Amino acid sequence: MFLYPALTLGFLFIGVPLLVHLINMLRHRRQRWAAMDFLLASYRKQKKWIHLRQILLLLSRLIVAALLIAILSGWSGGSKILDAIGGRVTHHVVILDDSYSMGDRSSGGLGSGDASLSTPLQSSRQGQEASMDGVTAYARALATLQDLARYLANQDGEHQLTVMRASRASMSVRAGSTTGDAAADLSSQTVEEDARLINRVMATSASSLEVDLVPALDLASELLRSTPADEKFFYVLSDFRERSWGSADRLAQSLGVLGNEVPIRLIDCAEGSSGNLAITSLSPSPDVWVAGVPVMIRVTVRNYGDREVRNVPLSVKAIRYPDQPINADPSAMFSGQVDALPDLMLDVLGAGEEITKTFQVYFAEAGTHAIEVELPQDSLLIDNRRFCTIPLSRAEKVLVIDGDVDGVGGYHVSSSLNPGSQVEMGAIPEVQPPSFLRSVTYEQLSAYRAVYLIDLPEISDNAAEALTQYVQRGGGLAWFLGKQVNADAYNQTLLSANRRLLPAPLATAEPLDEAARVDGAGDVLFSDQSDLFGPLRSVGDGILSLVVVARSWSLADKEKPSQAEESTDDGAEVLAEDLVSDYQVALKLRDGRPLLTQHSFGDGRVLTHLAGLDGSWTNWSGDPTFVVSLLQSNAWLWSAASPPAAREVEMPYSKRLLAADYLRGATFLAPVNVPPRVPFEISGVEVESASIGSGPSAAAESYDFALDPLAMLIRGDEHLDEILQPGLSEWSLIAADGTARVIPEASVIESTDGDLERADHASVIQQLSPLDVRFLQRRSWNQDDRESGNSAMTLFLLLLLLLFLAIEQGLAHWASYHVSTSPAVSGARRENSRGGLA
Repeated sequence: MFLYPALTLGFLFIGVPLLVHLINMLRHRRQRWAAMDFLLASYRKQKKWIHLRQILLLLSRLIVAALLIAILSGWSGGSKILDAIGGRVTHHVVILDDSYSMGDRSSGGLGSGDASLSTPLQSSRQGQEASMDGVTAYARALATLQDLARYLANQDGEHQLTVMRASRASMSVRAGSTTGDAAADLSSQTVEEDARLINRVMATSASSLEVDLVPALDLASELLRSTPADEKFFYVLSDFRERSWGSADRLAQSLGVLGNEVPIRLIDCAEGSSGNLAITSLSPSPDVWVAGVPVMIRVTVRNYGDREVRNVPLSVKAIRYPDQPINADPSAMFSGQVDALPDLMLDVLGAGEEITKTFQVYFAEAGTHAIEVELPQDSLLIDNRRFCTIPLSRAEKVLVIDGDVDGVGGYHVSSSLNPGSQVEMGAIPEVQPPSFLRSVTYEQLSAYRAVYLIDLPEISDNAAEALTQYVQRGGGLAWFLGKQVNADAYNQTLLSANRRLLPAPLATAEPLDEAARVDGAGDVLFSDQSDLFGPLRSVGDGILSLVVVARSWSLADKEKPSQAEESTDDGAEVLAEDLVSDYQVALKLRDGRPLLTQHSFGDGRVLTHLAGLDGSWTNWSGDPTFVVSLLQSNAWLWSAASPPAAREVEMPYSKRLLAADYLRGATFLAPVNVPPRVPFEISGVEVESASIGSGPSAAAESYDFALDPLAMLIRGDEHLDEILQPGLSEWSLIAADGTARVIPEASVIESTDGDLERADHASVIQQLSPLDVRFLQRRSWNQDDRESGNSAMTLFLLLLLLLFLAIEQGLAHWASYHVSTSPAVSGARRENSRGGLA
């Protein structure tokens, strides 16, 4: 094996000494001469010794020529003998960055070095990527890894290979693993002649995760240090994006444990840096989400490129899953009915800018439906399509209780939520008297999607406990606190160590400070802390200029310590300021005090209006903004119990269903780009009613269905990649009546990895200094390995060259005709010289 094969032609130089020797022999001519006869006789007598000296001299010169050419051409073929003598082991550790940005297809097609990518080892997803114009950066990384394996397979000595994908390392660390062996695809495996050990890695493709390289570097570095080897090499195959490598302090800290003893070689597998459009968000606007009521969908698109784009179409599809019998179809992309909706058009989107478009969808049937939005294909495919789901129920009841005898506040709330006529709001108000709360239970409250309590003098401990369970399990609670409220009773029953039904303890009912009036401004202003009233807030505070507030309740402030105390069940005393929740102010008075607050408690949400609705403290109930505000508030309360519209790909899949409605077995169909889909059979885990903590209607025994990617990684499940895919998955369930049902679930990727800006190589090296770090060309990176690995053989050849040069000089002197000078002859010559001079 030669480092520079072209220089092996120099071995022809070995024939030069032989040719000179032969030519030298041809110059001899026979001539009769007495002195020559004497010499010939002496030659015949010494012929064997003379021939031996000439042959040895000739051989030494041939060896010197051969050694010189071998050194110049980088010969390493003799390393096998050296390795056999010394038992040298070389360990190569390769980190594969498989973040989804490695799916970038910018600038490039298959070159001669990438021909192997068309092998059957590719997965179907990778094959789809390769079939497009251009090759992904991850495919180039695999080709580079294949080059390394083939090179090591043809090398002498023992070469061990460790390959670790960054996504697997990151997931392993989150799963609690601290060893690199568990995270590595290959761990210190000896490379055989056929290099088949990388076949499994070659079948992988870029993940759907935004990967942090630090866990992979930490695990690989520790594995490299703990594995004994005579020589070690560390390689990182990545696309070197600015977001990860622009500030490489954390990476430098992880690599710093290797010191300068291990060469670190960085191989950039990306080519060029083209623009990328990405859908970064897709979600329904917070609303009541009821069948028959239009839902607004918001989609956000970001331009990660450095050029403005124009007239970009967004294709929109609605996928219907009605709440009726439907069979799952693994051979199709979706089991629901796909309806194409009108396209959206992005007229202009500047470089680095983001734009949000809204559109309306309408589903007449109840059930969990799905929306798909897709961009035209560009350099990165994975962020061009996004899904979300919309769980639509039928119209649901809300409970309204007004403490005022006239019921003015209850009327305003009921008529706003359900105006009647042809307008559908999805809420069915049920007005009850205050006595309804005396013996109310959680089971009774769970029948309502939201509860509105208006100016009740006090709340019993039994009602407070039922409301606590209701809110903690996903219910929505709205308070309207007016002049009849007993503040001390409210603080005692609604606030404790385990109850947070108010944002903070009620203080006193105070009039509005007239000195705080600002010219041109009303009594009520929008707060910067909350976006609850987004549509109204965009108009400005002027829309609330007709709202008048004469008096309102004030809240205890953490910044102003209070001496009020509350006793808990265990006898401990809790200061009032410790009962302040982490609340947001949606509306505030012009003197700075809050008027409407919002906070979360458990899985539910609470709204608190501090001025009542009977008209004595404020006229807001008669203002046109009240209806819009109440509808927005109701949507916020309802959305607490609604399942999320999408989940991130690395989060566990989970589904909780009532045992009375569904059987225990379920089939999960993971999302794919090309069907068929892989079905997963899952058995539900029984959950007792006492341990149920999500959803206001989760009082009965339920089944939990789950698929956890981290658990699948630990047990080495071969279908983990399918679970980690973005797209629309489906739960195929059997209802209690024996009919099949399908519930979709959307999985989405994180959006920041779509930024394909490249990091400067020189800057990366500077940040990683003083480590032995270099960038290498993708197809010539193993050349560096040859140069490094051949140094021992070069030194050995140099020593041999020096030795044979000395031998050649000695043989040359021995084979030449030099008269031996004895001491007597030398003395006579000196005497003659003196005599002559005299």
